[in-house]
Amino acid sequence: MALEVLSNLQINLLFDIAIIIVFATIIAFIARLFKQPLIVGYILAGILLGPTTFQLIKNQEIIFALSEIGIAFLLFFVGLEMDLKKLKEVGFFSTAGTIIQVVLTFLAAFFILLKFGMASTVASILSLIVAFSSTSIVVKIFSDNDEIDTLSSRLALGLLLMQDIIVIFLLSTISTTTSITIISLATSFFKGIAIFATALLMSSVVFPRLFAAAAEYREMILLLSLTTCFIFSTIAAYFGFSIAVGAFLAGISIAPLKYSLNIQGMIEPLKDFFATIFFVSLGLQMKFAGMGNLINIFWAMLALVIIFKPLLIATIALLFGYEKRAASAAGFSLGQVSEFSLIIAAVALSNGLIGSEIFSLTVLLVAVSIVTTAYTLRIEGKIYSFLSGYYGFISSLLPKSKLRKEKKLRKKDIVLFGCHRMGAIFLETFKKAKKKVLVIDHNPHRVEELERMKVNCLYGNISNEEILKHAGLSNTEFVVSTVRTVEDNLYMINYIKERKYDTKIIVVAEHIHQALDLYDAGADYVIIPHIVSGEKMSTIIKDLFKGKKKIERIKNQSIDHILFIERFG
Repeated sequence: MALEVLSNLQINLLFDIAIIIVFATIIAFIARLFKQPLIVGYILAGILLGPTTFQLIKNQEIIFALSEIGIAFLLFFVGLEMDLKKLKEVGFFSTAGTIIQVVLTFLAAFFILLKFGMASTVASILSLIVAFSSTSIVVKIFSDNDEIDTLSSRLALGLLLMQDIIVIFLLSTISTTTSITIISLATSFFKGIAIFATALLMSSVVFPRLFAAAAEYREMILLLSLTTCFIFSTIAAYFGFSIAVGAFLAGISIAPLKYSLNIQGMIEPLKDFFATIFFVSLGLQMKFAGMGNLINIFWAMLALVIIFKPLLIATIALLFGYEKRAASAAGFSLGQVSEFSLIIAAVALSNGLIGSEIFSLTVLLVAVSIVTTAYTLRIEGKIYSFLSGYYGFISSLLPKSKLRKEKKLRKKDIVLFGCHRMGAIFLETFKKAKKKVLVIDHNPHRVEELERMKVNCLYGNISNEEILKHAGLSNTEFVVSTVRTVEDNLYMINYIKERKYDTKIIVVAEHIHQALDLYDAGADYVIIPHIVSGEKMSTIIKDLFKGKKKIERIKNQSIDHILFIERFG
């Protein structure tokens, strides 16, 4: 009987997950057709499946439990991207600017909500929710427009980095209390510091050796990463925090390692799967009953998010001396509510700090503000022209010597994938020609050797999208791949061609038919080793006929060459 009940439970759960994924996929296709963010599609799928419409999901408690794992994977991924060394790079503007923006946005929202008669605890939660912007949406917009290296992008991402840190502290506080007091804040703070210190200690002492031992095996490094995530999540839960906080700290502890980019690529499918369930579950929890009383609050908060907050950020950037166009673009790129605000709302709802109608209001604010961001940025040029007088006035308050303008980035010379034998030969040639090279290799021992040689390098695979993103291919003159797997080279070529990067591509193939496939995909030149070797040997033989001195010189060059290549296995 127990087995029969378990079987029915498993079947129902499988059915519910299948419905969620099928609906999410269909709505996602429709969202992409109309060029809308996928998050909005997932939330809409949840609304359609939930109690207000078709009522197709039966095991909501289990789905919500799975969505908790989704939150954890989302924040684990954010933690992996947040190398704390980058805090030195974002500078004073990002730190001070974020604090000013969050505080002023919070105070403006709090004042408005109190005027509407909202209770102070609920008003404070909702004010925090609207103060933050969406990292994933902003990164996607700048990446899609090939503007990830612009000044406006760096300003926006610097602010978002600091916002994410503040969000995590708030999550750790909200998840451990049902009422916000000085004592609860202090207790949560010191508990959080203890776990954070543990993460830093593991990151600097234990993890470098542990991950180095696992790095040669793809499955091992993936399992070790997931183990770290679940251990930190369990520790966080034991101390009364949300599991998402533990997952974030796990990500931070791995982020400084040279393997972190490869790990991001490996866990991204898992993150996407569970995150989809999380965003659908948000739609499932939406209840429109009683929302009519909040319609004025909705419009007021939406105006604050898409008008006041972008103008505030642009003004802060101008006062820090940044040029008008970059300040405007950075400000209006942040005119939405963060997906992590949804996590704050979900945790606050589960702890009884807010009601279901405020939660539904939050979900609606996130969805609408994300959609409006896409349209706002399409007309950002017109907005800039309209506000140019205001921007000019703010800029005039600063002396001209303080103004910081966009710097044009110089193209990198070469990105080299693979440094084994042929790759080592290419590297030697590039170094002699004094070219700026970034080497990417999946062998950890080879990467360590490159680091000892002071060569700029990354650990990772050519077929890992996260590696390709961080390689800066849009700003590279030549991409050279000595990887022999045709599928990997095709993946890299398609990645470059889809984004229309002005980059020359040189790859290697074992056979003629493979070379033709690579040429068809868009490679600029394909090296076939046995053909090239034959051509090279004929040249060497001709040189050998020129006498003993020539033979001795060629021999010594060959020995030096072989000894150099031997260093890379």
